[in-house]
Amino acid sequence: MNPVMQLAFDYVESTNTVVFLTGKAGTGKTTFLQQIRHESKKRLAVVAPTGVAAINAGGMTIHSLFQIPFGPIIPGGNTRPDVHYSEEKKELLTNLELMIIDEVSMVRPDVLDQIDLILRNVKESAHPFGGVQLLLIGDLSQLSPIIRDEEWVMLSRYYTTPYFFSSQVMQKASCVRIELDHVFRQKEQVFVDILNEVRNQAISAANLELLNARYQPNFRPTAEDPYITLTTHNALAQQINSEFIEVLPEQEFEFKATIRGEFPKDAYPTETTLKLKTGAQVMFVKNDSSAEKLFYNGKIGTITRIESDTVFVQCGNEGKEVAVQALEWTNIKYQLEEQEISETNAGSFAQIPLKLAWAITIHKSQGLSFDKAIIDVSEAFTHGQAYVALSRCRSLAGMVLRNPIAPHNIIGDPAIAHFNELAKSTKPDLASLEQHRELYRQYLLSELFNFNGLKIKARGFEELIPDLQKDIFDVAEKFGRQLTTERTGKAAIYFREKLKEAIESLHKQIPGLIGNSKEKAAKADQLIRYLMTRLNLMEYFAKENFTAEGYLAIKKNAQANAAADQSRSYVKALNAKPNEKLFNQILSWRDTMAEKDKVMPNMILSEKTMATIAEKLPEVLKTLSAIKGVGPQKAAQYGPELIGLVRSYQKELQGPEKEQGILF
Repeated sequence: MNPVMQLAFDYVESTNTVVFLTGKAGTGKTTFLQQIRHESKKRLAVVAPTGVAAINAGGMTIHSLFQIPFGPIIPGGNTRPDVHYSEEKKELLTNLELMIIDEVSMVRPDVLDQIDLILRNVKESAHPFGGVQLLLIGDLSQLSPIIRDEEWVMLSRYYTTPYFFSSQVMQKASCVRIELDHVFRQKEQVFVDILNEVRNQAISAANLELLNARYQPNFRPTAEDPYITLTTHNALAQQINSEFIEVLPEQEFEFKATIRGEFPKDAYPTETTLKLKTGAQVMFVKNDSSAEKLFYNGKIGTITRIESDTVFVQCGNEGKEVAVQALEWTNIKYQLEEQEISETNAGSFAQIPLKLAWAITIHKSQGLSFDKAIIDVSEAFTHGQAYVALSRCRSLAGMVLRNPIAPHNIIGDPAIAHFNELAKSTKPDLASLEQHRELYRQYLLSELFNFNGLKIKARGFEELIPDLQKDIFDVAEKFGRQLTTERTGKAAIYFREKLKEAIESLHKQIPGLIGNSKEKAAKADQLIRYLMTRLNLMEYFAKENFTAEGYLAIKKNAQANAAADQSRSYVKALNAKPNEKLFNQILSWRDTMAEKDKVMPNMILSEKTMATIAEKLPEVLKTLSAIKGVGPQKAAQYGPELIGLVRSYQKELQGPEKEQGILF
């Protein structure tokens, strides 16, 4: 990493300061995001404002993760948007330490304020975003939030601009702006200088003349010269693609996408019914994940032939054709497993990774790079469009202008220029990094003795531990007002003893209280896990000096140990399934079948259906098909194997002498 990237990485790893990572097109923002995803020690989630951006970033949409409505959200008030969240969702967000928002230039301020409200509610914390660190990635000189006039009439009463930095939370949160300045996409300094001036809405007459020298009226590329046209409007891009493919005389082939599970329509990377012909100019819409790396997202080529399920594409003067078959995109969701945030596959979209590429909209070109492009920004209608279009090109020589560019086509926003100037005056460095590290250490020290989480988890169990308020909450509040590192050891010893007493009391009394209530059992498990985690922390800091690194490491280990110790789990005791060994055998079989058939496991059998099979032990297809969730079709398809598992299990229980009935 270069020094600027290293500074950004250190800020993310060793502080909880909000980091706004920006930079010109092609400076490595996406590369940095992927590096953080793979190397960060923090529990993190990646979100983006649109479906396409979320799929490209390998995350979820903001609206999906936080269940936020799409319309304008009035800030303030005492609303609890998280009140309808499942316990799993609350637990996930409670454990979140870092949230990465990609393409943040398109995020409205009210959305950021809503995220802040939700995280503060879930974590019961007054800190901005509930103490969760945000890494905001994007370029404000590129595409802006989409807000209709009537929506802005409502929001303008609360916000001075439609950008994320005008949110109320960003006026309170500690934030640094780090700008990546090394351009990897363009190597030609003259072109880099032109793009910088367009980005800053201050293009000189000389550079505008150089740019307009690329205007070539009536330019029409040949089939051997793969140019892509970038337009401001979707209808024009579709018209150009349709006109070009219709005149090709070759046979048209249709490829239908396979969509499984949950995959939002606005995230479809290409057409669900893809119509292609030999001779069509196409663009790859996915990176080649094989070792050969034959193509990348945005690479242009021409179809040379089509055979059954394979499309052959020739890219420029490269020697061999690329044989292209259907690939899969996954729609991820986050879940909490053993106190770690992990990704799970919520759905998939499988299709030939191509789309017609005589034309594309500027909006859909964001993040792509082209060797040769025809650009028309004469009808640019919003901030950033001209810059996004021009910066997609790798060189000035590879660009052709459909119409000359006038100064008024380069639309800027004075609010962004003002924000950037203010941010430059507080440019972070190694000295400010150390200051923010110390602020993070103080925050973690306050979290060590913050028992707000215990207040929430102990609701309904107060009669079992009646001294919580007097012995823990009141004392913690007094200690928080005079918090010092020197007093940490004595405080840890005090709270260690009180937590031990609470745990012992609960283990004796909880079984009689919860009865057969699974909801009560789940809350009891959460309460015990929380107390065990806190006890481990207190035991450690009763002996050791407080450090941020020590706190994070011990907390992570303590949470993992508490989650792994299921020997006394009340939920496990209540959820014990009849014939659990058989259930686990069916579960293993189902997962193997799902991988073989490339489908989601629940599409074969749900857990509830598997539990019913294990309980009822069907020995013939008729009995199996009568079980809800199986039916005649699945019984015919999977019945022999399932009944085989049932019989093997019964044989194991009752011995080999048991008479086997007929299958039907």
